[in-house]
Amino acid sequence: MDRVAQAEQMFRDGYGCAQCVLAVYGPAHGLDRATAMRIAAPFVGGVSRTDSVCGAVSGALVVLGAARGHSDRDDETGAARIRELTQGFLRRYRERLGSTGCTDILGHDLSQPGVAERVEVEELSMGPCPGAVRAAAEILEELLQERTQ
Repeated sequence: MDRVAQAEQMFRDGYGCAQCVLAVYGPAHGLDRATAMRIAAPFVGGVSRTDSVCGAVSGALVVLGAARGHSDRDDETGAARIRELTQGFLRRYRERLGSTGCTDILGHDLSQPGVAERVEVEELSMGPCPGAVRAAAEILEELLQERTQ
């Protein structure tokens, strides 16, 4: 099973959107699976159900940082590279899903009282969210391959 399918399957198995992307891609960039799962945990559900960016996006951006980010404050080329990658990822994701926002993609605002519980009980995330995780992983694959060729 390829990494895109692994990430999507992890979501279907009950893991959080951000965790799926980072747990699958993190190990290739120095993050063991358990560490990746912990790092991604706050980003699940639109940044902990705060009506923010999709967790799959957050997980993918952490991977981009691990893979192509800079660590030297004076590395202007590195800073420009990660900005370009981030902006490219966000543009492609928005083109595919219409938004980078969890509420827009899910169709339910998890920050509102009782909504997260309803989404969980009725499994409402199983409609849009596996595709959102898949899209994040596919775009991430594209960007990582573009930069290594």
